[in-house]
Amino acid sequence: MASVLIHNIGKLVTPLLRDANDLSRPLFELDRAAVWIHEGQFKQIGKSVDLLRTVPVEIDRYDANGKLMLPGFVDCHTHPVFVGNRAREFFLRNGGASYQEIQAAGGGIHATAARVAAAPVSQIVQESLPRFESSLAGGVTTIECKTGYGLTWSGEEKLLLSLRELRKMIPQRMVTTLLIHAVPESNRDRRGDFIEQVVNEMIPETRERGLAQRVDVFCEDGAFTVEESRAILRAAQECGLGTTIHANQFGHSGGATLAAELRTMSADHLEYLDDQEISALRDAGVVAVVLPACVYYMNAIPYPPMRKMVDAGLRVAIATDMNPGTSVTESIPFCMTTAAIYGKLSPAELLWGVTLDAARAMGLAHLAGSIEAGRAADFSLWSLPSLESLPYIFGSSLASEVWIGGNIVLEQPSLQRY
Repeated sequence: MASVLIHNIGKLVTPLLRDANDLSRPLFELDRAAVWIHEGQFKQIGKSVDLLRTVPVEIDRYDANGKLMLPGFVDCHTHPVFVGNRAREFFLRNGGASYQEIQAAGGGIHATAARVAAAPVSQIVQESLPRFESSLAGGVTTIECKTGYGLTWSGEEKLLLSLRELRKMIPQRMVTTLLIHAVPESNRDRRGDFIEQVVNEMIPETRERGLAQRVDVFCEDGAFTVEESRAILRAAQECGLGTTIHANQFGHSGGATLAAELRTMSADHLEYLDDQEISALRDAGVVAVVLPACVYYMNAIPYPPMRKMVDAGLRVAIATDMNPGTSVTESIPFCMTTAAIYGKLSPAELLWGVTLDAARAMGLAHLAGSIEAGRAADFSLWSLPSLESLPYIFGSSLASEVWIGGNIVLEQPSLQRY
């Protein structure tokens, strides 16, 4: 729609860009609201009674029927492109096997990589597309998409090309990240050769062909050391790509400290984090991305110290970690619930974590994450009476409508609940 007035919004709730550095994370709330959208952006926000009177009569009217309006969610850490599943591993972990033991036995990342190697791009796209549709139904309008299940360049290139095709098919805004996830089996005894290939070939070619905007590395025991991770991330920065890091998932890997040293855009996971690491990340301006659904699903590692992180002044984003092995969900609302229960975060902190702070983690705070005049008209409508109701109802929350750039991209029936 070129121009539309959405009125009869029961309640509008959003963070504001002007408060981006306010650690109290205030929210702007307006009952019986209306928004005027023009050419894909919010033009004016106010009371329905006022905008219905002042917006020109030739502008189309759209009745929100008393629904709750929230900014489009930003899922800033996902692994959505792969084939097959690893359901058997879920029960192996339940039986006591560790993530590292499963991977050492040929499962985990390597199992998915083998399936990716055998699949054409068309199959990867076909199997991955429903994940984006499910994510959209949960209110996600901007999504970060990592590779990482190709491992070799031929596999990673295949995933990057799959994401390029998916970008044409989905309404969400997409940021693509080349993830250096693990050393391929073919390089098990030649780690140095693989690191050189990543630094001198994979990253430059990714940049030259415009296949990704960022580079990520898994800095962890069994994946990449601090020194290897530093070389990879520095190479990405020298190529002008954004950087982020999987850090401190299974222990104090040094990844969080490296993130602070290199001032990466974000440090993600952070299940193990001490006061010194928290201070270093805060002082470096690195966004901490927590993935509570992954911890819930694995049931073997602690939750990140979310309350301590927020209280210490860290900007904390919340994401799904959507992946085939350790977080098989596309639901940002479910992640809000787990962050509320296990992180003791408030409704305001939860909303900031899936909107403006998540956008900041991807360098998109100028574009996504709030409902404000002059910004992209990305939002969702919910048949709920309040923001608090969204994490309160866990496991089944779906948006009634999702709009991106001022156009409705998803509409589904929903009932008023609780």
